[in-house]
Amino acid sequence: MPSVANVTTDDVAVPDSDRLAGVSTVRAGTGTGPALVLAHGAGGSIPANFGRVIEALGSERTLLGANYPGTEGSALGAAPLTLDGLADTLIAVADAAGVDRFPILGMSLGSAVAVTAAHRYPDRVTGLLLTVGLGHADAQLRSVVSAWRALAAVGDTDALAALILSAGSSPATLAQLDPAAETVARQQISAGFEPGGPAQAELVAGVDIRPLLAGIAVPTVVMAAGQDRLVLPSTTRDLAAGIPGAELIEYPDAGHIFTDDEERRWIGDIRGFLTAQAL
Repeated sequence: MPSVANVTTDDVAVPDSDRLAGVSTVRAGTGTGPALVLAHGAGGSIPANFGRVIEALGSERTLLGANYPGTEGSALGAAPLTLDGLADTLIAVADAAGVDRFPILGMSLGSAVAVTAAHRYPDRVTGLLLTVGLGHADAQLRSVVSAWRALAAVGDTDALAALILSAGSSPATLAQLDPAAETVARQQISAGFEPGGPAQAELVAGVDIRPLLAGIAVPTVVMAAGQDRLVLPSTTRDLAAGIPGAELIEYPDAGHIFTDDEERRWIGDIRGFLTAQAL
């Protein structure tokens, strides 16, 4: 992702500040329009997962989010991460910004966090935009997470970067990488590793929010990547099928990590859904 100007990370003091313990809150862009709350993926961050969204929508909307514990300098506590806890954090971030009702854009693990927030706070969450998301962790994801955590435990960041590059990229993207470009890509991935990544990966490997899906009653769009080998596209399609009335958008050639062209289409779909649903 490109670097993003206008991304600020603040300590926010609110009466219920326990919900913000261990996270860094983010207000991105310069917009004062309708709010959109961002929920990032395991091992990601608000700038890393939503950099181009912030560039495209940051002057139009009030963009809010939280970097999970262990990400972007936020502290990784001893307590295990939970979907409920991360969902509560999103609500606390909105509270601190004085925002009452808002849609959530979730990426990967962030999709499960977004659904959990909509379940826990149906009077607050007005819509869901779920990208390469999951209602449950499939065997492919559990296997990748197992290897991820083992490599992280021994500090083999190069091998871990190779794993993420291979599983996260589409076959077409990988086919275009000569050895020099592959090395650069692995170095870029390795440079972005966050201390909280393994703990966040452990959380995503245990996700099963399928019992919540039928009760989701807000406009929802699910974006599936047809060549995803982190979260299988069939798993993302199952997420869409479980939510009443959810729209499914397919990116047939995309991997879990979108190319520049795929990101541009994704942002257009985000803007289109928000406009169509008056969110």
